[in-house]
Amino acid sequence: MNRAALLIPHYNNPQGLLASLASVGADEPVDVFVVDDGSTRATIDEAAAQAAFRARGELHFLYLPVNAGIEYALNTGLEAMLAAGYQFCARLDCDDLNVPNRIQRQMAFLDAHPEVYLVGSAVTFFDASGDRFTIRQPQTHADIVLQMHKDNAFTHPAVMFRMAGVREIGLYPLDCKAAEDFAYFWQFVTRYRTANLPDVLVKSEYNDAGISLSRRRQQQAMRLRLLARHFDWKPASLLNMGKAFASFALPLSVTRGIKKLIGRKDWA
Repeated sequence: MNRAALLIPHYNNPQGLLASLASVGADEPVDVFVVDDGSTRATIDEAAAQAAFRARGELHFLYLPVNAGIEYALNTGLEAMLAAGYQFCARLDCDDLNVPNRIQRQMAFLDAHPEVYLVGSAVTFFDASGDRFTIRQPQTHADIVLQMHKDNAFTHPAVMFRMAGVREIGLYPLDCKAAEDFAYFWQFVTRYRTANLPDVLVKSEYNDAGISLSRRRQQQAMRLRLLARHFDWKPASLLNMGKAFASFALPLSVTRGIKKLIGRKDWA
């Protein structure tokens, strides 16, 4: 058993799963837990998945009997990792791609910084036309705290966190549909030191079927709820709440147009 395990939820996307598994570098010392969330239309081909996975580790498959939602799939994987005694959990979604040494780089950072319990990285988003844009999240804990009062300071498929934190905090919350990662990472940020690496360690598929886009209104409503939960009565928090409400109220086409017009400093 390795020290780190990669957690990949799957739902009716076996080809995306193969691409994700194939992206894990052959020299990476990592096991993988694939949790199927009740797929019926397109199920996992375990033999093909084993053939695609070349890293120095074991590939495990867990199956939920019915489609329950990503937070249930994630928690099923975390429970298995806790029982097995892993030190680190890394995340990846189907169709998303690791750079070949992503796992080793994040493990090395956490080993060198024992006070840090959650680390992410920059992420490049791509579609059929190629790379679209790169999001570079704040790197220091102080800047991460400021960003969390605006929006999630971590890109979910690019994080690695200590299982010791999971033992203290618990599993992903079940009452934050489409924003379970934002809610979960708030718990890490308020209890531990956190960081983001400046380099791109994950390439993430950008499409309108993703949770962030297809369930945008639900996600934005939950974002407002979480910002209110962590409201600190500073003027910046009030401004951030206003921006979040505008994002919730305006159509996606309008918010995209505004971002394009003003430019996003965290997009390259």
